[in-house]
Amino acid sequence: MKAKITQALVERAPYAERGKPVLYADPELRGFYLIVTATKRAYYVQSLVNGKQVRAKLGDHPALDAKQARDAARQTLVGMRSGTNPNEERRKARAQGITLRQALDLHLTAKPLAQRTKDDYRYCCDQYLSDWLDTPLAELGADRAGVRERHVRITAKHGAPTADTVFRILRAVYNRGLREHPDLPANPTANVDYHGLKRRKVDANAEKLKAWGKAVVALGSPVRRDLHLFMILTGMRRTAACEARAEQLNQTGDALHVPKPKGGAARAFDLPLSGPLQDLVAHRSEQNKLAYRRSPWLFPADSKSGHVAEVAQYELGDLIGHALRHTYATLALESGVPIAELKFLLNHAAGNVTMGYLNPSLHHLRTWQEKASANVLDALGLTWTPGEWPPQPKE
Repeated sequence: MKAKITQALVERAPYAERGKPVLYADPELRGFYLIVTATKRAYYVQSLVNGKQVRAKLGDHPALDAKQARDAARQTLVGMRSGTNPNEERRKARAQGITLRQALDLHLTAKPLAQRTKDDYRYCCDQYLSDWLDTPLAELGADRAGVRERHVRITAKHGAPTADTVFRILRAVYNRGLREHPDLPANPTANVDYHGLKRRKVDANAEKLKAWGKAVVALGSPVRRDLHLFMILTGMRRTAACEARAEQLNQTGDALHVPKPKGGAARAFDLPLSGPLQDLVAHRSEQNKLAYRRSPWLFPADSKSGHVAEVAQYELGDLIGHALRHTYATLALESGVPIAELKFLLNHAAGNVTMGYLNPSLHHLRTWQEKASANVLDALGLTWTPGEWPPQPKE
């Protein structure tokens, strides 16, 4: 309806029925409106902007009174008729204001991520980019030289791997902000010269593996002995191995469910257990009942978490942690495990369309796990007797 929008009109206009807003059009200022809904009264303007009808909100009553709204409407309409879209201007202003901290929060809540991944993102930003957290992304995007220089400084002070890790995180966070606000400058990390560190090669020759096999069965801690053997017989990552729980075993004890591997719950999988691995797990479960009666962990420890968390072991040299994953992959391949099956055993991403179609059974994968375990134990110079644990050095 047409009515001059005055303070008196705004205050006496009754709230509308839900779903049926009432629009008041000011006859003296074309394009100036009051819209009343079931819960609020708000001022709007509407006009052609470059040939397209655009409606923009000025504000709500009572935060904005009728006179203030009329003055704002008059100024906004002049701009709209000159080709300025106020909605676009507001969006650009929001884009200019989003900070690195806000973009980080947006990135971490946008999709499911493992808690450790979230912690790593926050740690890197707090530790190495703390002075940038409250800086608008627009400023970072405009200072490409400054972003590159920060990468150089972190490299000099903390090393190339740290610098690359921090700036890969910055790149991901900025890209998320850019998706939300496409008017931001291009991602400034494009100006960073990453070191492109090569994947390390693990030196595990025959002599070293046999020495490792003797050393691991001689460890004073049966729990740590079994953890290292579990890691080299499965290729599991350190965190997933340390956090393995007895309740994750299936009813027959020949598979272990891994609920939160690298990549989070979306990458959960079932790990087939070979004969040696089944004996290892059964032995560990039985021993834990005696020494750690209430522990749910396969590899318990008297620690804050309740399980082994630090895998460093001076008796085993540098063949610990992720190096055992490398070693397992090599020995499994040498035992005849095909690349496709090896990717499933290691829970690696599919990588191509064909791999995405495949869903081999646990029985099929367990057959190859048996071959891998036999070759690993042979390479370590250890003999496994079915139904017994631990394996013993060959004579």
